[in-house]
Amino acid sequence: MVVDIDASVEVVWRFLTAGRGAWWPEMRFEAAVGSPLVETWIEEGSQASATGSVTRCDEPHVLGFSWSEQGWEHPLDVVIELVEQGQATSVTLTESGFSRARTPRSLPAEHDEGWRYHLARLKRTSEGEAADVDV
Repeated sequence: MVVDIDASVEVVWRFLTAGRGAWWPEMRFEAAVGSPLVETWIEEGSQASATGSVTRCDEPHVLGFSWSEQGWEHPLDVVIELVEQGQATSVTLTESGFSRARTPRSLPAEHDEGWRYHLARLKRTSEGEAADVDV
């Protein structure tokens, strides 16, 4: 999945990592390899979570992490790459490991939809369109 953001790599990296609360407050981690990662949400009236750790942090270009939910046999791997495109940034997100994790067949499409939602919020925040940006 690729999203173009009209902001510098440094701005996008800052919001992807330290300023993440402005666009994805449910996701918590430090931008350092080995840092624990937790995302929480409400599903069918109960709190759910995914946990993992940061596996790659090449500031300001690559962030990687693995994460899993209860019932998955193996974690999924996520890599987010930021590439400068003049004054803009191309963000490429890859998530893999669904078959190895033996997740439900619907999960890749559900995660694709979720990533589109979150990346659109990252784009709006990085471009300065969010009213509550505070980094």
